Amino acid sequence: GIVLATALGFLVGALRLSGNWLGERLAAVYVETARNTPVLLLILLFHGIVINVLPGPRDALGLGGIAFLSNRGLYLPRPVAEPGLWIVVAVFAAALVAALLLRRRCGTAAAALFVVGATGAAVLATGGPVAFEFPALRGFNFRGGMTLIPEFVALTGALAFYTSGFIAEIVRGGILSVDRGQAEAARALGLNRRQVLTLVVLPQALRVIVPPLTSEYLS
Repeated sequence: GIVLATALGFLVGALRLSGNWLGERLAAVYVETARNTPVLLLILLFHGIVINVLPGPRDALGLGGIAFLSNRGLYLPRPVAEPGLWIVVAVFAAALVAALLLRRRCGTAAAALFVVGATGAAVLATGGPVAFEFPALRGFNFRGGMTLIPEFVALTGALAFYTSGFIAEIVRGGILSVDRGQAEAARALGLNRRQVLTLVVLPQALRVIVPPLTSEYLS
């Protein structure tokens, strides 16, 4: 829920300041709907959509061919541990201990590179510590993988939708707190709109965004 709400919130918050008339209006409607609808009503609404609107398993919505969404839930690949998993874990732990002991002598960057390299070599040597079991339609339902029940899907979607409205306003307020001269100077240097937002505005806005964003996560 936090991951989905954050992605939606940042997207809608940036869209409200995009300068696109239609995009700004749609984002404003999204925010007002999300913030002014009781969360219990949203949960019931999303549950009704999952149960009554989504298709059955035979006509399930495919998500990249590896996940499927139907009125019986969300079907996802299930990770299955391979015998080499413990070897990779052991190599990672040993490399991490060695890196911590040698960090002052070799530097933090070199120590981190050593951990990544040792772990990557162990993964390649074992042929992959984790395999995935993908869901497949057999008969009237999917078999294999793991299934998130419709109630869980509805609850996650409703909470993400509700919280993203508040996160969008937090993001918008953080962006507006950055002095306009910063963006004007960035544009004078030849940066495009996306670069101005990601390289200049957002890094400075984060100091305003993070405290209330943390409160939303706790909620």
